[in-house]
Parts: sequence; C-alpha cells; structure tokens
Amino acid sequence: MSSSESPPSSPPASRPSPRRQISASQIWICVISTVALGVLLLIVIRTMGYVEGEEFSPTHFRSRTFSFYEIPLIHWQITPIQRESTTPPAALLFTQKNWVSPPPGDPVDWHLVSLQRGMEETYNADASLLLTQLRLRANGTGVWRKWSQDHPGLAGALWPAVAKLADRELYILMPRLLEMARQIDSPPALQSTISNYLTQEYASLIRDMRAAGQNELADALSAEAAEDENISTQSAAEHS
Repeated sequence: MSSSESPPSSPPASRPSPRRQISASQIWICVISTVALGVLLLIVIRTMGYVEGEEFSPTHFRSRTFSFYEIPLIHWQITPIQRESTTPPAALLFTQKNWVSPPPGDPVDWHLVSLQRGMEETYNADASLLLTQLRLRANGTGVWRKWSQDHPGLAGALWPAVAKLADRELYILMPRLLEMARQIDSPPALQSTISNYLTQEYASLIRDMRAAGQNELADALSAEAAEDENISTQSAAEHS
C-alpha cells in the first residue's frame, strides 16, 4: 500500500526584526546626541572656559601673563598654561641699578595681579596696586622710571622698601608711600618718612588683626616690624 507524503512546507519569509530596527535607531540617536553634546561643550569651553591673568614676582620684580582653558564650574584645566613676560621698563631699571636685588635663579614666588574667567569681570588682586604705579605714564613717559633716573638717591631709598613690602604682600601700603616719596627731595628725609610711615601702619594693621582674631598674622607682622626697627637702629648707629 503506497502512501503519498506532502512536501514539507517552506519556512515563512524572514522579516526584519523590530528589535534590530529599534537598536539601529538608538545608535543613531546616541551618535547624534554625542556630537551635539560635544559641539555644545566646545562652545561652552570657548566662551566660558578661557582663563587669563597676570602675576608678579616680588623677589625679581618681574611680571607675566598666563592663560589656559578649563572646564567651567569644576575649574578642571584642560590645556597647558601659556605665559608671556609683561615686566614694565621701570621694574627692569630697578634691578639693573640694584635698587632691587633679586636672588640667584628664576622666580619661585608669584603673586596674583589679576584674573578673569570666561565672561566674568576681571578680578584685581592687591599686587595690581604696585603694577598700576609701575606702568603709570605721563606725556608718553613712564613716571617712575623717569623719577628714578632723575633722583637716583631717592630711588635707592624707596625701592628697597617697596620690594620688602611686596615680598610681605603688603601692597596696600604702597600707594600712600609712593605719593609721599614724590614730595620729598632728600634721601635721609625720605628714609625717615618711610620708617615713620611703616611704623604707624604696622601698628594699625596689628591692632586690626588682633581685633579680628587673627593673632597668628598679628604676631608675624609684629616680628616684621621689630626686624625693620632693628635694621633702622643699626643703620642710624653706623651713620652717627
């Protein structure tokens, strides 16, 4: 007895898997989102992540600018720091004439002069009080460079005192000191004026620091004032 067998049915035609289509769409969305996010991040960094400023070496009387890019908000630096010298001609003259005597080697300590992040306003630190004076010009000429060349004896008394204040970060005392110096025409008189002025200002600063509970800083100022007084006493004894 013969039997007929029906041929096996062919498998249904394969259709695109919905899962594959969804995965491909997700990949394209992810790629587009990543590119868009990268472009947005680049724009943010270019507009808000640029940092620039200036700093001053109190030991060498040198200044320089610095700039770099960072990720905003978290202040994560992402490019190397670029620096460029901006030392005023007056400061160069002071070191050439030995009115300021830099120690051997390159500067180590740098004090902030100014800082700007992105579109924020520029922040001017205390050291800007000195740099502004060193760059002061009148009739196209540097005021303090010319004054120092015209009055080398006065310059020899003034700039060592200014350098000492800069090293101690007491820039706040400089504008008044420089103003007084231009009104005096005798080196001994200027030396005496500087000594008296700093004695008064140190006493005032020490009182303010103690009133604010900053006893450690007040003690440091007292030690500096005592050191200056000893140097002044020894100098007076040598010239008597």
